[in-house]
Amino acid sequence: MINTLTFKRIAASGAAAIALVCAAAPAQAQLHINLIDQGGVTGSASEQGFKIAAAYWESVLTNNVTVNLGVKYAALGSGIIGSTSSPKFGVAIQDVEDAMIANGNSALDAGLVLPALTGSGNVGSPFGTVGTIDMIRNGPQGVGKLSNVKIYDTNDTKDNGTVSGTRANLKALGYVLPTATVDAAVTFSTAFNFDFDPTDGISAGYMDFIGVAIHEIGHALGFTSGVDTYDAYGPLGPNGSVTTINWDINTVGNILDLFRYSNDPTNLVPGSGAVLDWSYNTASYFSIDGGASQFDDGSLFSTGAYNGDGRQASHFKDTASPGGCNGYNQIGIMDPTFCYGEMGVISGTDLAAFDAIGWNINFDVLGNKKYTINTDAIFRNVTGVPEPMAWGTMLLGFGVVGGFMRRRRDQKSGALLAA
Repeated sequence: MINTLTFKRIAASGAAAIALVCAAAPAQAQLHINLIDQGGVTGSASEQGFKIAAAYWESVLTNNVTVNLGVKYAALGSGIIGSTSSPKFGVAIQDVEDAMIANGNSALDAGLVLPALTGSGNVGSPFGTVGTIDMIRNGPQGVGKLSNVKIYDTNDTKDNGTVSGTRANLKALGYVLPTATVDAAVTFSTAFNFDFDPTDGISAGYMDFIGVAIHEIGHALGFTSGVDTYDAYGPLGPNGSVTTINWDINTVGNILDLFRYSNDPTNLVPGSGAVLDWSYNTASYFSIDGGASQFDDGSLFSTGAYNGDGRQASHFKDTASPGGCNGYNQIGIMDPTFCYGEMGVISGTDLAAFDAIGWNINFDVLGNKKYTINTDAIFRNVTGVPEPMAWGTMLLGFGVVGGFMRRRRDQKSGALLAA
């Protein structure tokens, strides 16, 4: 089933209630990630690796929320290096946009262009009548087998009025959620070699544990796309033969998809210019100005593991050029591939995406688009190992060309697989 669990924000009056929550946050508010050992972590090298990865996110995200993250170091299936799972809740787009406005505190937030609520419709319980948006997606309209034919969906049904978000992302936006032991869970395989200390580089034949953990936590925090659902039900996907789903009455898009645009390459939409685009196998990109430009002139998304470019859509575009195993040649840590010997690098574009979906960043990302930091600097900062450069300074790149690993995710879980 691709139906997400529907949940309406518990609030007295929409944005105003969330604004009050934000106003009550302490002056030095920050994210707290509570690591919960679900097996094999305590006392192992991975324990410190998870703590350092969590500490990085805690150092840059200032929302006053706690994210309970299950972590596990255990045997996984053949070829699986790591996996992440996070339950999602369906929420009204109008509520999400209200929350983004109430919660925003940055220059990026102040100029953020949200999709216009062009219509309204009764999208069913528990939402009732809500504002709706228009977007390109894969057809059909209504019931039927998903196809490569793209449609411009303007019919004000549930897929136009709702999106889903991870528990952590919704917490950041001020939602009150049903109680759960964990908000997300990350598991790493004991069958692969990981380098837990990047201060002397990442050894050949080893994966950067901290870099991969930062990436996986990023998915739990909300870097996900409903385009992966359309892709999975497309002709080449594992669910490509399903013919009984009514696509109008399902929540498919994710919160990040509110910033997923294309230049309408098939000219579906009247007029010219950018359009919200949730179809697979389309040159879509992350944009904070309503599609007028790609963030930092280079923020393409991957287009689908089955019917697209071979990479899941819940990532930035894979680096195809020579040097792709150098983290500084990638759009960011949310790139879909990770090489042996490669040191992870977080970019300003990574953080801009998290800023847009509701996380507050402790510096001006819009004014520092070229921000980068690698796991060497992160390790040194957290553990107190002396480093020659400051935390936020742009660092020289490091990368070793080698076989790559492919991160794989679906709507409920993700796995890092060997190529």
